[in-house]
Amino acid sequence: MMNFILVSAFVSALLFSYQILKFLIGKQTPIMRLTRYTNLMEMVGGEEKRRSKQKEYKVGLGFISRGVKEAKSLDGYKKKIQLELQRAHILLKPEEYITVSIILFFAFGTFMFVLASSSSLAILVAIVGGVIGWVLPSLYIKIKIKKRLRILNDQLNDAIVLISNSLKAGYSFFQAVDIVSKEMTGPMAEEFAQLQKEVNFGTTTEKALENLVTRVTSDDLELVVTAVLIQRQVGGNLSEVLDNISTTIRERIRIKGEVKTVTAQGRMSGMIIAALPPALGFILFLINKSHVMVLFTDPIGLIILGFSVFMEIIGIYFISRIVSIEV
Repeated sequence: MMNFILVSAFVSALLFSYQILKFLIGKQTPIMRLTRYTNLMEMVGGEEKRRSKQKEYKVGLGFISRGVKEAKSLDGYKKKIQLELQRAHILLKPEEYITVSIILFFAFGTFMFVLASSSSLAILVAIVGGVIGWVLPSLYIKIKIKKRLRILNDQLNDAIVLISNSLKAGYSFFQAVDIVSKEMTGPMAEEFAQLQKEVNFGTTTEKALENLVTRVTSDDLELVVTAVLIQRQVGGNLSEVLDNISTTIRERIRIKGEVKTVTAQGRMSGMIIAALPPALGFILFLINKSHVMVLFTDPIGLIILGFSVFMEIIGIYFISRIVSIEV
């Protein structure tokens, strides 16, 4: 009965965390981000709405976020988180992200402690569960960044061609940037729109371009920005330079495709090596549970299991290094 109550409490905590995360993301719209630069809310009676939002935020565990915000020892970590959130295009504040991580840490830790309450390693299992809950938001952000970067790299060549053609038609560079932000969609349009906004708000062109490269960790985009900065300093035909860069990027994409084809067998071997031991362990657990549980209850079994996991990680690392070819 007690286990049922604890599991119910865990599910309730997860649902509560989901509602908090939904509220935090919902309130961070682009218009809300721009209100610090404009008086739009005050013009439409936004003061009352702002107070209402603050009240709801306080109810939604906003006091944890404020506590994290006031913690000066976390300033370096919060700056790192803020940059990651910008790269993933997730409209959350660093303290809000840390609040969600803390909630998931305690929720998963409690749940794992309940599952292993009959074992002598319950505390260790609870710590592992808490670490998993803490790491989950970070993994989600990394997946979002990787997906966004892949889409942006696919769009980059079209954006370069569009800028080059605009320059040939007599437009200035930032007029060409405005065309890209309006004519294209997805991450490329969003990043170039952000670039234009920074310049409009008084940021120097060089600093805005550096911020763009910092937000988007793309080698191809960095090459484009470097060409633009050099052209602004020494002059030259920027459209011709961009055409050459576009040709280089197309050739690089072609070579990457060939490398991906050649290394397909090695990558498949790595995935099989990574998935085979857990799959066999699960099958043996279904066939003979007591035979497999020896690995988790006997000290020698734990040593063997730890050594096996270590060797598995080493094998995956070396295979990934072999099939990872920089172009």
